[in-house]
Amino acid sequence: MTPSRDTEAARFAAEPESWGEPQGGPTGADAAAHGRALLEAAGVDVAAVERRVGRPRIGGTAGRKGERSARVNVAVTDAQAAIIDRLVGQGRTRSDIVREALDEYLAAREFG
Repeated sequence: MTPSRDTEAARFAAEPESWGEPQGGPTGADAAAHGRALLEAAGVDVAAVERRVGRPRIGGTAGRKGERSARVNVAVTDAQAAIIDRLVGQGRTRSDIVREALDEYLAAREFG
């Protein structure tokens, strides 16, 4: 960085809220096109990046672009929610907790 850029960066670090909201940047399709152009200029395989964007499918199978993993939405009791919250506090995700419970339930009934 140049000395003036160092000074600007130091001012921003000291008072980031004083800079306000970004102004005039591209949005929507223009932002996507700009990002794609930057990747291409850097020699990045944009098609490979687009294939890798997003979360991997549950179970490790490759899905088609835009395809979601199957979902099951359920209501839980307050007691169940409290237990799940306690486990989340120990670093687990809600999805992993529920998935593990479902796996155990199905395995106990010889479906797993």
